[in-house]
Amino acid sequence: MSLCALQPEQGIALAGQIARWDRWGTGDVVVLGRPGRPQAAAWSTGSLLPLGLARRPGAGHEGVGPGGARALAEHAGGRLTRNGSVAGPQADVTAVWEHLEAMGLRARESRWVQPVLRAPAPAGGILPAVLGHRGLEWVARGVRPALPDEAPLVLPASVDMFTAELGYDPTAAGGSYARHVSWLVEARRTYILLDDGRGGPARPGSPARVVFKTDVGALWRPVPGREWGAAQLTGVWTHTELRGQGVATVALAAVVDAVRREHVGRGGSVSLYVNDFNTAALGLYCGLGFHRVGTFATILL
Repeated sequence: MSLCALQPEQGIALAGQIARWDRWGTGDVVVLGRPGRPQAAAWSTGSLLPLGLARRPGAGHEGVGPGGARALAEHAGGRLTRNGSVAGPQADVTAVWEHLEAMGLRARESRWVQPVLRAPAPAGGILPAVLGHRGLEWVARGVRPALPDEAPLVLPASVDMFTAELGYDPTAAGGSYARHVSWLVEARRTYILLDDGRGGPARPGSPARVVFKTDVGALWRPVPGREWGAAQLTGVWTHTELRGQGVATVALAAVVDAVRREHVGRGGSVSLYVNDFNTAALGLYCGLGFHRVGTFATILL
């Protein structure tokens, strides 16, 4: 966690995984360096989340060099699974992928440039600045954490987002993805907007559908002595019928403000990452004042 704290937006995915579980299997968490003085670390299961392999001059971090990256690759290579990934800061993924590729692993797809964007934190929140979108006050009022019994409503939206992003249906291999969606909902980490099926506010007791959702995919809550935490938003999705109407702008602004209130504190970090070729998403985030703080990469296996 001390390593992750050097750059919260870079380390949040790893910190979130470690914080999520109270136990893990032998070898699932890897630390490189001396006891109590970590130089690099990773979450190593069916996917690999490396951190700290590469030198970061701005953070005063020297990395571990080719030998450390090779050692991690040797540890992780046999654990990686089909439809797994190697994901994290671009420099760290580059350092370990060179050795994994030399071991015979092949990528289904490589996404080398994924800007990491941090949300602005004005004193009054970012929602007031975007409520000039005519007729969308109902969106601002309607964004909230999904309730546990709404998980079946959330699942189709999550599957649609996942399939469009990664190219396969995550439910085809069993129920693990549905359980993950339910876990996020039960943890109040999935934010949704319901409508009446016609692009208007949902009415109590009437049929409703999810038209916007995003998850707090990784969360590092404030710890003793620190007033802030860090959150990484994932799975941002808007129903096709409501795209291009300002709904996502208002809804995402409401989510960022809510995550700061409910999870990470006013000074906390709320970030996300996006593929550089997703121009629509980049326009949405930059229009809300998100600014770039790094670059991730993802190798899909």
